[in-house]
Amino acid sequence: MKKNLIVTIMFGSDPSFYFAKKSFIDYAKKVDADFICLTEYSGDFESLSKSNMLHEALFEKLALGRYLKKYQRVLYIDGDILITPQAKNIFTEYPNLDNVYMLNEGLLSERKEELRLISSRIKKPINDRNYFNAGVILFSSGAKFLQTVLIKDLQFFYNSSHWFDQTYINYICRLNELNVFSLTGNFNRMALLGPADTRFSADFIHYAGNGYCSKKTRPKLMFNDYCALYNYKPKLKVRLNYIYGYVILRAKRILAKF
Repeated sequence: MKKNLIVTIMFGSDPSFYFAKKSFIDYAKKVDADFICLTEYSGDFESLSKSNMLHEALFEKLALGRYLKKYQRVLYIDGDILITPQAKNIFTEYPNLDNVYMLNEGLLSERKEELRLISSRIKKPINDRNYFNAGVILFSSGAKFLQTVLIKDLQFFYNSSHWFDQTYINYICRLNELNVFSLTGNFNRMALLGPADTRFSADFIHYAGNGYCSKKTRPKLMFNDYCALYNYKPKLKVRLNYIYGYVILRAKRILAKF
């Protein structure tokens, strides 16, 4: 069995994936991990996905447990994240193989509705605020994380929750009483953790939602941030390809509204 894997999911042609992926590859080399970038839907939950590319990417996240057949530890990272050059080795920072590690965003932002849904499904009250963000997940062979997916339960959250994949993951962790511990904010630095001008001090910067900027300008911000962090000066061809990808992405989103 191999030791460590870093895996991400990048469906579609979002130009911001280009620099996110570059940072993931650099980090994988730095921490001696294999790297996999998933770009096509496996179809494992085809009956639920309704041919929605975003939903297919979220469903693919729920199949991550299959990598524990080959790897001792797996780090999943969303495609809207940049790993900074100074990032510490997350595998050595969190060494316990029996735990699942995610940022506990429920302590930072209200998640009452999601916890209510989970409570109704496990049929017992929840008396804490623990709700974990699934943008960065570190799990290992001893945790038995996402080894099976309960389709009826997944259907319930798919129909009921705005963040169905994340809420299902939180549900399954509670249902199976997994050992889940919070990452520090440095390993999943989102806007809710503090001022935008401090983000470069983090290990992983997460550009989720409309935190650091609007979703429509996120590719531009990630482009500029990568160049600043890595002192990178892209060639003209890279710049033109990025601009082209950004224009096409914006056009698709505008057309989708009609």
